[in-house]
Amino acid sequence: MQDVQTHRLDNGLTLHIAAGHPAPVAAIQAWVGVGSADEGPRQAGMAHVIEHMLFKGSSGYGLGELTRAIERGGGEINAWTAFDHTVYHAVLGRDHAEGAIDAIGDALLAPRVDPEELAREREVILEEIRQGADDPVRSVAQSLFATAFVAHPYRRPVIGTAESVRRVGERELVEFFRSYYVADNLTLVVAGDVDPHRVRRAVERRFRTMPAGRPARCVIAEPVQVAPRASCSMRDVSEAYVSVGFHVPAARHPDVAALDVAAILLGQNESARLPRMLRDTDNLATSAYANVHALRDPGLLVLSATARAADARAAVGALVDRSLELVDELSTEELDKARIAAETGFVRQLETAQGRARSIGWHATVAGDPQFGHVYLDRIRAVRRHDVGAVMRRYLRPENASVAAILPARSRTAKAFARQAESRVRRSLAKQPAAVVPVEKRVALPNGMTLLVRRDASVPVVAMRAVWKGGQRVEDAKTAGASTLLARLLTRGCATRDAAAVADRIDRLGGSLAGVAGRNSFGVAAEWLARTWKPGLELLADCVLDPRLPQDELVRERRLLLEDQLAQADSPAQVAFRVFSEALYGAHPYARDALGTPDAVAELSRGKLAAFYAERYPVSGLTLAVVGDVEIDEVIAQVTTRFGTVAKAKASVPEVKPLVVDGRGAAEREVYRYLERQQAHLVVGFPGATVDAKDRFALEVLVAILGGQSGRLFAELRETRALAYRVSAHSVEGIDPGFVAVYLSCAPDKLSAAVAAVRAELERVRTAGVTADEVERASRYLIGSHQIAMQRRSAIANAMAYHEAYGLGWQTWAGYDDAIRAVTPADIAAAAQTYLRADRAITATVQPPAMTPGAQKRSKLPAPPRSAPPAKKPRPVRTPRGAV
Repeated sequence: MQDVQTHRLDNGLTLHIAAGHPAPVAAIQAWVGVGSADEGPRQAGMAHVIEHMLFKGSSGYGLGELTRAIERGGGEINAWTAFDHTVYHAVLGRDHAEGAIDAIGDALLAPRVDPEELAREREVILEEIRQGADDPVRSVAQSLFATAFVAHPYRRPVIGTAESVRRVGERELVEFFRSYYVADNLTLVVAGDVDPHRVRRAVERRFRTMPAGRPARCVIAEPVQVAPRASCSMRDVSEAYVSVGFHVPAARHPDVAALDVAAILLGQNESARLPRMLRDTDNLATSAYANVHALRDPGLLVLSATARAADARAAVGALVDRSLELVDELSTEELDKARIAAETGFVRQLETAQGRARSIGWHATVAGDPQFGHVYLDRIRAVRRHDVGAVMRRYLRPENASVAAILPARSRTAKAFARQAESRVRRSLAKQPAAVVPVEKRVALPNGMTLLVRRDASVPVVAMRAVWKGGQRVEDAKTAGASTLLARLLTRGCATRDAAAVADRIDRLGGSLAGVAGRNSFGVAAEWLARTWKPGLELLADCVLDPRLPQDELVRERRLLLEDQLAQADSPAQVAFRVFSEALYGAHPYARDALGTPDAVAELSRGKLAAFYAERYPVSGLTLAVVGDVEIDEVIAQVTTRFGTVAKAKASVPEVKPLVVDGRGAAEREVYRYLERQQAHLVVGFPGATVDAKDRFALEVLVAILGGQSGRLFAELRETRALAYRVSAHSVEGIDPGFVAVYLSCAPDKLSAAVAAVRAELERVRTAGVTADEVERASRYLIGSHQIAMQRRSAIANAMAYHEAYGLGWQTWAGYDDAIRAVTPADIAAAAQTYLRADRAITATVQPPAMTPGAQKRSKLPAPPRSAPPAKKPRPVRTPRGAV
């Protein structure tokens, strides 16, 4: 672990510097020791409001100028508020670190609170609250904390409530800021490829005038719980969301290490006990997981699941029962896997500058020691079976338990479920027994397979990406969803290992291995520690060359995939993009979702899948990229041994008719879908670029000018008019034309104004073009974001594999920065004329069912019936950015 230099300024501010990084990147994070736990009941949400307002201008930076200052350095800035702290974080090119320190310091020392801006931002936060209310996962978590804590501020949402946010006034905001934004309460962390002496001078120059002082906190002790508690609410959801929480000690307590290991054993990977038992064996849940909320004050161990409404009460009991089995049924091998997983997660965070800064900042602010990570790792390595059993016995007690649930509105009454949940938990617990320069090479095997190897020994991590060109694009109506189903099955048994044995092997190697499928590609993604890459590659090869596609796993995954298709109706954003894609692409394969169609998936037998895999994805068409701490010759030898003997074969794919984007008519088309939600969701989109289009970089800069925190859409719709909390612009490329789209969510009564504002901004960029300053800002932002993203070996392996598979050249990804720098305002004007044509526009709207006669007449898509069958929570296959 990297050494940290710590300095304390005369006024009490603490600075931690972690210098040294293989990429030319710096991360600056300001950790303010104030969060929602420092608020009184009438101040709920105050810390979060201040977080928003600090982006509204300061003595030296006007509205939006803080963000633009960071983006001019090729970076990005954001913030978050938690129970115990508020964090302002920026990551950018190393040469701009001192400017970022100055900009962030100005915001923290001399923010401006304009009443009109406060009123607008209040509306934005109210939209954020509404958005959270629509998310059952977030809602059940908030309900659990509100049930488990009766006095401590952890019981209140970090973001506050609509009532408390509407109460926030200018004077109260300033008083709260002056109380907590003082030097003794601020920890500044700078990590990356920086000069420590220059960083220290910059911090002293900017922060020396910050007022000294330490806030006087009123610590509210949570009374000892004496009996189980439960709460339940009814919502318009498709399945039940249940959580069981147990009070656990604060972050520094020695028991937290064993609790973290227990949580990993229970529910943080595919071979963990809760998903394996509740989902795969008992068929009681569609997902299950466990997590420890280690906080400044005592927190919670949380066991959660999603289940069918009829199984909700049984799922609560099973979460507890299966967790208690750790007391007596824990093997040394299983414990070793969990310890490796904990260490792996910690080490991987240190791969990026912002990950290092976050680790240091969290340990300094919450645990009180920036080097506490060393202590924590030592404790993790020292955890034994009896330690896990001891903490489970100590904290999983009936009087320490709280239950929260959100059930579909058609379920039993909330009070009855709460009583039954308390009884079920009591019954279950009563019976408990207790910088290196990279070198790279391309090799073409005789059978047509391509191997790309890049050595980078700066971090002991190895990433692998096996990619075929294919995916959704090579499916027809009868095989729709086959690539996604194969991606899920590929690692569910191979060679001599069944699904459980594969998952066990992955965990023992401290790695990850999963199938990926998208619109244009199919493959396998893997990451390993440097010391385990060889057996990791063997396992990947087994999955690719000899997948078992077991019938029982096929039945299960097919059922889950069909349920996932239904579950998309619970996500209004997904519905909006689905409606848009269907209208844009018509009969083209891109019109379908990568999950396929119910009819096609239902007919995908083991034989049909095996034939589809053999026809579409022969080894001859495979590109394998290996990036990390490896010897190139060793990788070539091992890959040649495993893959080189496979016979050469040609892929058999159906003909894909070219996408027709002309002749759309003279007017913008509108399509609708209606859902009972608190927000409306909108997509305004157009046919987009291909992966090899010459103007794709100009289009990407154009989208950056429109989107982002300092983009035109954000400035107009959120900052100026407070019409929406979330607004974004997207360009998704494809082998065939992709799409360009604007997405936003807003209150239904603001929809008309939001649509008009989006159309006006698009028309303005079509007719008036963009300025040179906007191009420079967006270009620097894109280049900085690219450099930040490419810190990870997995990102480089992705880029190499997909560029090679798509015929762009395996090394062309490295020319991204120069390609973006070459974009001019004239290029962007041409791209706007090409892609943002009004006669090709499609507007897709998802909103509550309040249809006007005009909308009813225009709508091509009928509203779903109120008695639509329940959907299941999506369990998507993770798809890399390039696998669009």
